[in-house]
Amino acid sequence: MNNDTLDKLTFSELWEEYDNYKKIKLKPQSYRKLKNNFVNHILPYFKDYLVKDINSKIYLNWMNKIDNKGYSYSFKSSLHFAINNILNYAMKIYGLDGNIASKIGTFNKFSDKPKNISFWTIEEFEKFMSVIDDEDDYLFFRTLYFTGMRIGEAIALTWHDFDGSHLIINKTMSKEKDKDGNYIVTSPKTLSSNRIIELDRKTIQLIQKKYSKDSQKTLFNDDWYIFRNSKPLTQTTVGRKKNNYCELSRVKKIRLHDFRHSHATFLLSHGIPVTVIAQRLGQSDLMVTLNTYIHLVPNDEIRAINLIDSFN
Repeated sequence: MNNDTLDKLTFSELWEEYDNYKKIKLKPQSYRKLKNNFVNHILPYFKDYLVKDINSKIYLNWMNKIDNKGYSYSFKSSLHFAINNILNYAMKIYGLDGNIASKIGTFNKFSDKPKNISFWTIEEFEKFMSVIDDEDDYLFFRTLYFTGMRIGEAIALTWHDFDGSHLIINKTMSKEKDKDGNYIVTSPKTLSSNRIIELDRKTIQLIQKKYSKDSQKTLFNDDWYIFRNSKPLTQTTVGRKKNNYCELSRVKKIRLHDFRHSHATFLLSHGIPVTVIAQRLGQSDLMVTLNTYIHLVPNDEIRAINLIDSFN
């Protein structure tokens, strides 16, 4: 029966079934990303093909089209592995004879160009901070810049996650809401995202000051969010405030995610090893960190030669 069905099964029909399957299996945010990838980058090309007819020529032609759009290696790979997984599903459920995506393999990693990332220098950040008169906003943006946390990780922090000198990252705030309209707290993006971030003295003092202030409020408990109260901040609110402060300070606008890039470039510019930066960012693949920031690493070749000369 599976073989008879496979003879008539289009990629679009396979996706409809796979879509329902993944919607149950994945976290809401992961499912949303997967569906966007299929709808925008995979289905437009493969939807009318019979699954059994997708061969190396067809698949390589799709890879070439994706390559020409200038996407990052990591994003292109995510598309490839999405197709690989749906074809594995077809092998398991419908008896598809082989997986062409698995046979061909993913995109060429070394064709990837360095990313043009946006970030603030420490001088730009200080100028931005100079116009903030709200203590809570000041603490929030300072913490983002000097920890490199993802925005969802920062918003999800509760007082349980502050131990006096560190922040414990073990969850993130999804953009999805539950049936009651509350934002969903989930586990971090990856296993390596679970980490403990060392804080500088000033940030520690500011967080302790906020704890002293919040703990005097009615109904306070350690389940409260560090950067607000019993209810979390939203990315929309934070983004609006960030844009307002950018206009006031006349500093170029960057995305909230670019605070993360700013932290990494700040550390790199002061000679902090990429291994330490990857750990603070919660990135398990050191090559991802290197590929993102390698073009920003100071050229220390003269220092290297001077070091070698000192031993001659």
